[in-house]
Amino acid sequence: MLKAYIVEDEIKAIELLKNYIEKIDFLELVGEARNPVKAVHYLQTNVVDVLFLDINMPILSGLELYKSINNPPAVIFTTAYPEYAIEGFELEALDYLLKPIPFPRFLKACKRLLKQKETDHIFSQNEKLIFQDTVYIKSGAITHKLSWKEILYIEKDENYVIYHTPKKRILSRQTLSDLEKIFPTYICRVHKSYAVSLLHTQQIERESLKINNQVIPIGRTFKNQFMERLKNNTD
Repeated sequence: MLKAYIVEDEIKAIELLKNYIEKIDFLELVGEARNPVKAVHYLQTNVVDVLFLDINMPILSGLELYKSINNPPAVIFTTAYPEYAIEGFELEALDYLLKPIPFPRFLKACKRLLKQKETDHIFSQNEKLIFQDTVYIKSGAITHKLSWKEILYIEKDENYVIYHTPKKRILSRQTLSDLEKIFPTYICRVHKSYAVSLLHTQQIERESLKINNQVIPIGRTFKNQFMERLKNNTD
């Protein structure tokens, strides 16, 4: 269950959001506030997963409220004013719902929340399971144990990545951007869709490289970093 908290100065809007939250089996409403100052105090002392936050409120706007929270939760803004959308997304809002909010649109935002939380959990578990040169990769119901040195390259496939080794391919629901945070020094991003092992790189050309006879493109924005990493790992 994901813990939800509502900050909204209109009673009817609160009741609507409460009714919607009750219909979603992975959400649990843990609190609500019409007073944004009260909400700030609650959010500074309690952990929630998602904040349904109105923007246009007296005393403190929703945008100001969110900026004031240390380690803020995921936020879905709810408002009747579309002109705030750009600033809302600059705060990395998960979604921006315009009133009156239809339930299908609310449900779509909540499914986006669930997907993000599942991805974060997988990455968190993967990070915790790293031990020395070993990585544990969750693929569906199976967790695979690999040495980083076995990995030839990692390929992005929409919302998944594929780990390529000499013996098998493993599909996992992760992102290359998140994985970069835990790569050993000999694995390097070379393209928006590829990261490669310098240990297995066989041949380098101007715009591509070869690993296990597989040609992999080198993206222009990644080339300098790749060449520098290659130099540092061969000195």
